[in-house]
Amino acid sequence: MERSGGFLKRLDVGLLLPALLLAGLGVVGVYSAGLAGQSSHYEGQLVRVLAGLVLAAILLVLDYRRLVKHAGYLYALALLVLLGVLFFGTEVNGSRSWVDLAGVRLQPSELCKLVLLLFVVKLLADETEDPLPPRRIMLVILASLVPVLLVVLQKDLGTALMFVPIAGGVLLTCGLPRRWLVAGAVGVLLATPIVWFGLRDYQRERVLVTLNPERDPQGVGYQTRQAKIAIGSGGFWGKGIGKGTQSQLGFVPESHTDFVFAVLAEETGFLGGVTILALYLWLILGVAEIGQQARDREGLLLAAGVAWYLGAHVVVNVGMSLGVLPPIGIPLPLLSYGGSSLLTTFGALGLVAGVSLRRYLYA
Repeated sequence: MERSGGFLKRLDVGLLLPALLLAGLGVVGVYSAGLAGQSSHYEGQLVRVLAGLVLAAILLVLDYRRLVKHAGYLYALALLVLLGVLFFGTEVNGSRSWVDLAGVRLQPSELCKLVLLLFVVKLLADETEDPLPPRRIMLVILASLVPVLLVVLQKDLGTALMFVPIAGGVLLTCGLPRRWLVAGAVGVLLATPIVWFGLRDYQRERVLVTLNPERDPQGVGYQTRQAKIAIGSGGFWGKGIGKGTQSQLGFVPESHTDFVFAVLAEETGFLGGVTILALYLWLILGVAEIGQQARDREGLLLAAGVAWYLGAHVVVNVGMSLGVLPPIGIPLPLLSYGGSSLLTTFGALGLVAGVSLRRYLYA
């Protein structure tokens, strides 16, 4: 009983509390954006948070080692789902990456991030060589490229790119040889011209505008420009919830999804923005600590993948709002409006909580 109580105390402080605070701030952001008529009611976001907590509880109870053991079947199923979405999915904002199930719209590619994480952990869990042998590295790369390609074909480049830090983070945790890092950097440089000409016109323009904000301030650069104005206009204390002029007057597009950080930073100020980033840091460090104390390799690698997943999404989304990265439609975990992203994040945290639980149960 003492061990169980210790676990619950640890879970509340390290995972549950920052996650709930961030999710609560997300509901506030959706509510504020709704005042300007840019999103649906915040009650819907509350329902999504509750659904995410249910999924987290389910994955907490399930033994993560069993999920890793059967990850190959989950991976095959995920690829079939992504392929089906490619042909039968619903197109939203130019991307065919959504499905409508009984009136509920989901983005399977988001949930497939969890499946890829489980499968990569399966491929690497029993590998004891340090550094990793080339055959295992190639297996992970190939396993990651297949869902990335399917999501790219759905015309959702942003989501496709976010599969990379999940698999890459697990590889780095396992001890990726330096020569592979160098080879990867060289490969990226060599592939850049090919990728550049493979982008659509508006995607190339977004990159150019990020490098030169004055290139098209009223066109492609409008979103980022308005987000930066909103963040700057918040000052130190902010303008108050529902009182942000940039967001309430509709100057910040996608204020409840891609640029929810800009909305909250305008209304809660520099202090609020720093608090949000501090909550993310608290959450990521909590995940990393659980991984370091895991009783098995599967637990360590799962936690590492989740930490990289969270960190990459925060860096890219906040970077979009600050204008240092091109806007590619990446949600801010737990804050952005939408069910698929919330389910994925809470599911990931449920897996990590399961790692902590089994450490205490079997200690």
